[in-house]
Amino acid sequence: MAGLQTLLLAALILLAVTIQATEAGPYGANVEDSICCRDYIYRPLSTHLVKYFYWTSNSCRKPGVILLTIRNKEICADPRQNWVKNIIRKLGD
Repeated sequence: MAGLQTLLLAALILLAVTIQATEAGPYGANVEDSICCRDYIYRPLSTHLVKYFYWTSNSCRKPGVILLTIRNKEICADPRQNWVKNIIRKLGD
């Protein structure tokens, strides 16, 4: 019984992480000037998981950086966070 509970708990945690990453994705037309973020990812991403980034439009309600992961997922991040600044600095080198 404990094994089933552990498996169910692991599945729920995986689902919660997946939903959070989906919610933090960009929205808008697939044109860089019109992409905005509704929400940011809550947990820092490791620098080696991100291969590219670009800024959201200046017309968006909140500033954002779109991080493209090595698995080609686009994730919105808050550019004021130190971990996001580190990724931008590393990829800019």
